[in-house]
Amino acid sequence: MKYEIYREETKKKRISGKDIAFIVSIVLLTLILALFVAKYAVERARAEDAEMRYKTATENVYRKSYYSLTYNMDGLDGALTKLSVARSAPLRQEYLSEVSTYSTAAAENLSNLAEKDAENSKLLKFINQTGDYAKYLDEKLARGGTLSEEDSSRLLEISAIVRKMKGSLGEIAGKVEEGEFIDFLQDDESDFSSMIRSFENDDVAYPSMIYDGPFSDSMTEREAKALGAEEINEAQASVLAKTLLPHSEIAEVTVKEGCKNVFETYDCELKTESGVAYVTLSKRGGFPVSMNAPREEESEVRLTAKDAEAIAEGYVASLGLDSMKAVWASLYENVYFINLAYVTRDVIVYPDLIKVKVDASKGEVVGMESLNYIFNHKERNIPIPVLKEDEARSALSEDIEVESLRLALVPTKGDGEMLTYEAYGRKGDDRYFVYIDAASGAEVKIMRVLDGERGLLLQ
Repeated sequence: MKYEIYREETKKKRISGKDIAFIVSIVLLTLILALFVAKYAVERARAEDAEMRYKTATENVYRKSYYSLTYNMDGLDGALTKLSVARSAPLRQEYLSEVSTYSTAAAENLSNLAEKDAENSKLLKFINQTGDYAKYLDEKLARGGTLSEEDSSRLLEISAIVRKMKGSLGEIAGKVEEGEFIDFLQDDESDFSSMIRSFENDDVAYPSMIYDGPFSDSMTEREAKALGAEEINEAQASVLAKTLLPHSEIAEVTVKEGCKNVFETYDCELKTESGVAYVTLSKRGGFPVSMNAPREEESEVRLTAKDAEAIAEGYVASLGLDSMKAVWASLYENVYFINLAYVTRDVIVYPDLIKVKVDASKGEVVGMESLNYIFNHKERNIPIPVLKEDEARSALSEDIEVESLRLALVPTKGDGEMLTYEAYGRKGDDRYFVYIDAASGAEVKIMRVLDGERGLLLQ
């Protein structure tokens, strides 16, 4: 009898043990599931946060392009209006130069806003060729020619279309302030999309002659000469992006498809200890297009301009861009803005510029942009100067006290280039850059250095 009681109790104990094991397994599974859910929630939150940061940055780019487009179309309208009443050749040339400048800038703004339609956009082509037409007329006047009745009539047609677009941009300005501009751009029924379509239809009488002859597309067919042939993938872009931030601890890198207008890019977000940095790389060759890094605001300037120039030169050299020399430095809000130009055979090649920003407190590079270099850098046969240095000096005004003289290849109207002597000097308290044709000794250009609110400027 005692044995039966003992066996029954033992049996009960065994059953209780199984129940406990089952309960423990359920608890463990529940914990695992809870951890999985928590991890998923954290990853989802991180992804949403990164997506939000990217969207905010993209939103800012689009808004900036829209406001810049409005500004440049306003300037283009003003230049065309003044051109219509100008009678002297020098003044007409001045306004034609403004037309070309505003057209180039407006075309770039519009191509950013209408990426998917940029290649086939009639409006973009019109703006590009307006700039090219202005260059052609400018050169025509420079050679002693005059504007024909046909030229004047065509300029009036161009002016009417520019004024119409300027008015259309003004009409939707209020809508741009409402909501998110990205959604506004992507909505085919938005006022912006409707405005663009209105300029793409056959009812707009674009001047037909500016599609012919020497007037080619300057932005949509512009060649990115400095890029390599082989394309990089997103993984390679992630690695390359980090090299543009040598002083930062990188916690995370996000790579997305970028611009597809003139050349394709990757847009990279890099999470650093100071915030989010943005890097753009070309798909072809992985060339650094731009970088913007966060920085802490400090009032104390610890670097000289020479220090900042050395840092900028070392930075671009570390990216594999050799033979770049600092040619301009300006300090604004505790940041040095450095222009670096390509140097070959002791000649400064101004078309091949790279711009670098250096924090004047910490001595770190916080920004760079290389579009001029990408579009212009190539192998060149630079001519030997006909003039000697002393002959170039004698071509300068005696009123200027020359402090430096060097050879420089400078861009000219019509996308040409000219070898010059660049003289830097003073007349009283004023500072000047004077450019002398190294072949003929003629004065090519004079620029005055100004101390403006945004640092040193050239006039």
